[in-house]
Amino acid sequence: MIVFILALILFISPTLIILSIALSQFGLVWSLLWIPSGSIIGGLLMAIVGAIFYSRQIQEEDRQTGPPESGAIGAGLGRSIVTLVFMVIFGWIGSGGGAFLAFKYLL
Repeated sequence: MIVFILALILFISPTLIILSIALSQFGLVWSLLWIPSGSIIGGLLMAIVGAIFYSRQIQEEDRQTGPPESGAIGAGLGRSIVTLVFMVIFGWIGSGGGAFLAFKYLL
């Protein structure tokens, strides 16, 4: 199931769409390698931003309500899962943005 979801994310990825457009416009040239590298860099940077964003939300919530009780496995596990979800969503958006910027300015 996880392999199917990862394959679906790749096939719907804006990186592949941008790469196919660049391939049809410029042909098979070495400078097309800027698009996947821009996608990887953008994805990593935005995944870090997503983790920091959710970490700030957790800190603000803990200031208002107090931290969860020690030994509360559900709170830590839930926060970890939501952090990963934020990292995936922001990383997916960042990969498309990085691929677009590489297509626009480096080709």
